[in-house]
Amino acid sequence: MLLRRALFYWQFISAFLLPSWVLIGRGIIRAGEGWDFVLYLVLCPILCVAMLAVAGLTVARKQVRSTRAVSWLDAGVLAVWHISIILYGFVASSALSGVIVVVAIIAFWVAAWQLFTETRTRVKNAFSLDPIDAGTYNAKTYDPATDAGRVIIINPDGSKEELPDR
Repeated sequence: MLLRRALFYWQFISAFLLPSWVLIGRGIIRAGEGWDFVLYLVLCPILCVAMLAVAGLTVARKQVRSTRAVSWLDAGVLAVWHISIILYGFVASSALSGVIVVVAIIAFWVAAWQLFTETRTRVKNAFSLDPIDAGTYNAKTYDPATDAGRVIIINPDGSKEELPDR
């Protein structure tokens, strides 16, 4: 539970930290000079938006919000995705960039599917509830002489119209 809760908070921090790390890491190892660095300047904000989208879909689930922890499936996909991004800051590999893109697509669809199935289950449960039987109340006309058939009057305009005294 501690790992899943840590990933819940980490996914928002990482949306800004990891794309910045890719830029810094590319600069440190000097892989991608010139136009490649310009390409990183374009792709890193896209990575940030993708990470925020996945985090948003994940947090949209009630189960995740109530426990403040991602599911184990989310934890696995996010761990692979974030570790591959961290490694990409160290190693210049086109295969690793392909892994990042594929895992990003998987992370998006896993988060969307879990949101869909959880919401579908909650809606089905809400519609399958039996209606609440509040009973019936038969209002009769009020006869102050016999005090039979007391009536509760609710005026929508808020006025305090009262029944005649007995």
